[in-house]
Amino acid sequence: MRPAGPSRESALLAVVPLLLAALLAVAPGPVASGAPPAATFVGPAGAPLPVRAAEAEGKTLLSVGDVVAALGGTVEHDAESGSYEAKAGAHTAVFGAETNVAVVDTRLVPYGAPIRGEGGDAYAEPDFFERVVAPLFGVAFSWDRGSRTLSARLAQPAEIGVEATVAAFDETTKVVFRFTQPPMYRLEKGETQVVLRVVGSRLVFPAAEKPVDDPRVARILLRPTEMTVVLRSKGLSSNVYALNNPPRLVVDVTRPAAPLPVVPQPVPGALSAPLPTRPPEPKTVVLDAGHGGSEEGAKGPAGTLEKDATLAIARTVRDVLVKRGYRVVLTRDSDVSVGLEDRAALANAAKADVFVSIHLNASLAEKAHGTEVYYLSLDASDRAAAALAEAENRTGAEPTPTPSAEANAARRELDLILWDLAQNQHLAASSRLADIIQGDFNRLLGITTRGVKQAPFKVLIGVNAPAVLVEVAFVTNPDEEARLDSDEFRKQVADTLAGSLDTFFKTAEGVSPVPYVAPANGRR
Repeated sequence: MRPAGPSRESALLAVVPLLLAALLAVAPGPVASGAPPAATFVGPAGAPLPVRAAEAEGKTLLSVGDVVAALGGTVEHDAESGSYEAKAGAHTAVFGAETNVAVVDTRLVPYGAPIRGEGGDAYAEPDFFERVVAPLFGVAFSWDRGSRTLSARLAQPAEIGVEATVAAFDETTKVVFRFTQPPMYRLEKGETQVVLRVVGSRLVFPAAEKPVDDPRVARILLRPTEMTVVLRSKGLSSNVYALNNPPRLVVDVTRPAAPLPVVPQPVPGALSAPLPTRPPEPKTVVLDAGHGGSEEGAKGPAGTLEKDATLAIARTVRDVLVKRGYRVVLTRDSDVSVGLEDRAALANAAKADVFVSIHLNASLAEKAHGTEVYYLSLDASDRAAAALAEAENRTGAEPTPTPSAEANAARRELDLILWDLAQNQHLAASSRLADIIQGDFNRLLGITTRGVKQAPFKVLIGVNAPAVLVEVAFVTNPDEEARLDSDEFRKQVADTLAGSLDTFFKTAEGVSPVPYVAPANGRR
């Protein structure tokens, strides 16, 4: 008989938990099952701090919250939208999981790889910290893969040259700041001044103050970190927008329309005249005459240049629209070069209700004829549309080195964000406008073969309004080239387009922007 005591089974059961604990202590496991492996962050003061890290496809991702907190900032997570916001004083950066574009103060900043969100925590590759976090704190980052150490040092601000000019046009004063390279800035508006505070750089300028002889702007003040437009009086309104090639910031200063006179309240029971009502504001149409200056565009067999014909058509359309009560702005009214991005910026500055870019078509097939109308998509509706967009997008662009695959990916992502922000809400309206114009021009020219198409035209990207591109006719078709040189045909084109816009605004009354439902094939 064995002596009393614990059985072999009970002894094994007592040992098993100890063995499991020992195995778990030494065995590697996924990040989600425990604390992520640590990395080191060394701040400008030189003190090393542990930060959480994660591994993904052989790359190290660092905790954005840990690094930002070590620098004295905060990161907030919006669970509903899945976005994160890093804050450092007056500076902010907004970013989301599964994307590689952030909004840093007022600029869209692309970075190499999407962040990984784990609830309230965000993990990012070292490239993210240099591009997105560094501008918030005025630091520069470096990453040592061997020691898994991210270091930050105080960055020397880049010097950016700036010059200011002022010009008055009717009821608007334009203050233009021209830079040697685009600055990052924050806008602050007061009752009597507009301040543009530069982030992460230092301004260099010829004079600290520029007196101005203007009814709306008193003077311009330049400081190493800010530009100030001092207004003559309270009650003035301002609009700030950017232009490229060369980089500029434009401040438009205007005086708001006078309010309606105050009418005494009628005595109850007494006869009274109806109260005066403010007439509706005229719709603003921005007409963009394609090409111009050194960009001639397509050329007809008899020598007609697209740049000349589009300008003549735009001027005729303007005259017809003005007589119908529209407010019309031309992106160019002479034979000058205007950058593609500047055309969209001008439309936004004019607060366009509609943007119409006027072009002429070209084809190796001499008999090709008729009008084609396009609206924006990052994917072309067919190969011909893709080829046309590629050719148009090359015009007005500065020559640049061949971009890398990473640069192409970042550019496409940036274009997508711009399109989503500025055009997506107007996409259904753009499609409807294109359908109306296409139908009206088919009737004008007596054809039924041309249809509405989509293509990634750069001139349409970023326009904050319904926007279309109209290829009025084929300049390579001898018959249509001859018609384009006719005042009568240009008047027909103008009347047709004006009628299309009348129809569009009547059917769009109270529907702006129009909700958009994607087609079944997923093409936008």
